Amino acid sequence: MKEDIIIVGAGIIGMSLALSLSSSNKKIVIIEKNLSNSLKINRVYSISKKTKSFYELLDVWKNIHEINNIDSMCIYYRNFNHKNMITFSEKINQTKIGYIVQSKNISLSLLNKIEEDDNIKLLDNYDIGGIENTEKGVKVEINNHENIEAKYLFSCEGSKSSIKKNLQEKNIYDDYNSKALVFNIEHTIKNNNAAHQIFLKTGPIAFLPTSNNKFSMVVSIKNKYLDDEIFQEENIAHFIEEITNKKFGEIKLTNKPISFDLIGFDSEKYVVGNVVFVGDSAHSVHPLAGMGLNLGVSDIIEIIDIVNSSNISFSRKNLFSRYARRQKIINIQARRQLKFIEKIYSIDNKFIESIVQKSMYTIQKSNFIKKKIVTHANNNLRFF
Repeated sequence: MKEDIIIVGAGIIGMSLALSLSSSNKKIVIIEKNLSNSLKINRVYSISKKTKSFYELLDVWKNIHEINNIDSMCIYYRNFNHKNMITFSEKINQTKIGYIVQSKNISLSLLNKIEEDDNIKLLDNYDIGGIENTEKGVKVEINNHENIEAKYLFSCEGSKSSIKKNLQEKNIYDDYNSKALVFNIEHTIKNNNAAHQIFLKTGPIAFLPTSNNKFSMVVSIKNKYLDDEIFQEENIAHFIEEITNKKFGEIKLTNKPISFDLIGFDSEKYVVGNVVFVGDSAHSVHPLAGMGLNLGVSDIIEIIDIVNSSNISFSRKNLFSRYARRQKIINIQARRQLKFIEKIYSIDNKFIESIVQKSMYTIQKSNFIKKKIVTHANNNLRFF
């Protein structure tokens, strides 16, 4: 079998890349290990304006169910006190702060579009037995001993990329010495579609509004605080009530918390021969700003810009060297920005705390600075 492109992984990034390449009239085969299991995974994503525009161009956004607008966002330091707060609102910034979407709804909308696309073949329940960079492109062997050849292969499998392991490529890691607890809550007082982030010395806590009476929670916990009773499943709802001063009334968990280690990384190489790493296969950042998926979409936008460049041949050697160079810089900058914010806000030191409070007060008084921050976030943390 010969195609223009092989994509490994039918997650959100893999399917988004496939549809983007199809719009550039490329023939694509997606190889997926287990699509049904992939579709069962349901995370909550914060979507930027840039990512929304990307999905509108793919004609996917209008078919995504249960999109919740973020009309405002409040950032707190140590407690829910207006003296230690920065607020961002649609009224001041004249744009939505962002959007909250469940991963399964994005995936289903993408999958429906792919099933209608004659340029895309989706091979489900297939494993890759081997991969070879050749002079003409790349060749993979799938589990029925069939070979698939293409000009390029894009790894969109996530942080545990089998392609990267096969090629013996490495990651450069940032260990945040933290774990994340992810769970959903219901509350009795409406949240008015406002997202909230509070920086405690134990780590940042994000409140993502999935409806007016529900939040998706991401609680980051420094390892040295993991044994605190407040983070036990039976206590955490009461803990959230306390730190929010019951701003949202009575709170209860609606699912069992899921825990995972917080580790940021960048792939040592984004391109190896004719293999290209994209999204979580190439990089990962701290979840405090909800930028993971958005950074992956920025990868795709850069790739498609290269493919559509009139002065660049698709068969050109090192076609994606610009992608590797530019996106690695952008993603490393994003990772460092978030790491710096997380580190500064978590320091338990009175002098540092006073500096942070004064800085927040200055930002809160300046609509100009707040507009710049929202614009930067909506551009997926990209400076250029």
